[in-house]
Amino acid sequence: MTQDVRSTPAVGGEPPSSLPRRLPWSLGSGTILLGLNSAMIAVALVPMAAEFGDAGVIAWIVSSLYIAAAVGSPTAGRLADLLGPRRTYLAGLAIVLVASTLGPFVPTAELMIADRVLLGLGASVQFPAAMAIIRQQAERRGARPTGAIGVIALCGQTTAALGPTTGGLVVLLWGWQGIFWVNLPMVALCATLVLAFVPKDARRPRRGGAAQLASLDPLGMLLLVVTLVLLMLGLLSLDGAGPAWLFLAAFVPALALFVWRERRAASPFVDVTLMTRYPQFALTCLRAVATFVSFYCVFYGLPQWLEATRGLDAGLTGLLMLPVFGVGALSTWTATRLGARWHPRELLVIGSSAMVVAGAALAFATGPDAPLWWLAIVCALLGVPNGFNNLGNQLLLHRAVPAEAAGSSSGVYRTAQYIGASLAAVVVAHTLDESAPAGGVHAMGAAVCVIGAVLLAASLVALARLRRGRS
Repeated sequence: MTQDVRSTPAVGGEPPSSLPRRLPWSLGSGTILLGLNSAMIAVALVPMAAEFGDAGVIAWIVSSLYIAAAVGSPTAGRLADLLGPRRTYLAGLAIVLVASTLGPFVPTAELMIADRVLLGLGASVQFPAAMAIIRQQAERRGARPTGAIGVIALCGQTTAALGPTTGGLVVLLWGWQGIFWVNLPMVALCATLVLAFVPKDARRPRRGGAAQLASLDPLGMLLLVVTLVLLMLGLLSLDGAGPAWLFLAAFVPALALFVWRERRAASPFVDVTLMTRYPQFALTCLRAVATFVSFYCVFYGLPQWLEATRGLDAGLTGLLMLPVFGVGALSTWTATRLGARWHPRELLVIGSSAMVVAGAALAFATGPDAPLWWLAIVCALLGVPNGFNNLGNQLLLHRAVPAEAAGSSSGVYRTAQYIGASLAAVVVAHTLDESAPAGGVHAMGAAVCVIGAVLLAASLVALARLRRGRS
């Protein structure tokens, strides 16, 4: 039985105990939804494109969820403060339920993209709402939140590791529609656990609907979506199939208008002033975008190549992706141990170097006839950069901004991750082509290698400056 710590006195000024274990595990059951739906679709994209008769929709099916999450995640944090985190959490589950019920039956690619937007909005709610619940309960009970936060992180890492493999099995059994069916029992289980074990929200003072809406900065949200969509349209049209110059020309004033709006908003959706006040934070976000472009190229591009060019089924593709995430989890653990003694930029040097090596292996030593054992080794190499780069960036983020800006900076950093994921869909769309040599995997590997080389050079320069400053 879990100990109740509400009446346990603090000793020596330290919280007496951790939160009851059933609280974070109940919340964690829902926070996996976004990662799971990101991971499972990686092995379902090829059959989905065949179903809709258009491979060009893949980039939008991928990026639509991340664009929605870029808006939904910070908005959910605000709604949790306004309406209560438990209510917000359950509302997100309801949205996921609707999107997952409709998904298997959508008849067109356009409706699939719309359904993925809905799914992204709903699945982006659980993490910020869960963190708000944990913070509230820790303060109310006088307990340490560290263990609960660790459980939430563990749920996310496990999902990333097992998602493609699970998705491969699901697609084999039930087709691409199965990646939506899987959500239904998970949502039911999560809702049951939250209703049973998560305390109800406290009563909140009533506020006018107009005031609540204004505090969410809906104009800022709209401008962010318009800006990202214009950028995606322009980049996807660079192959000459569309008016790239028109979309990219419209992107520039849209971005300027978004920045202008957010600098003047009383409660900005994205606090862009953090970029000017803390230049190292701006560089960290830019580096995060590049890092996640590389990661999601592998995350989505490699399964497509394995299925479309190598002709592997979804199950075997999912198994081959397992080393990427298994080694990624190991590299995260190793980076965490080293991070206690090393400077974050030293971790970035390791991560960027691994990105160069892994990208080069994909570009020059992988082809349609490569044996499966070699593909497994390359996949393992591709898992190394993630842990070191992620931890290095997050540690620099912690150093770049003061404690009072931690919440806002974390939200902006998470948005940078989603932007990187969306841009990765563009890179994959331009590089992978069944008619290209080796199906385009060499070009995608070269892109990963180049990104790694740029990040490595920047990290080495920054590290050299740091060491000169110490001498």
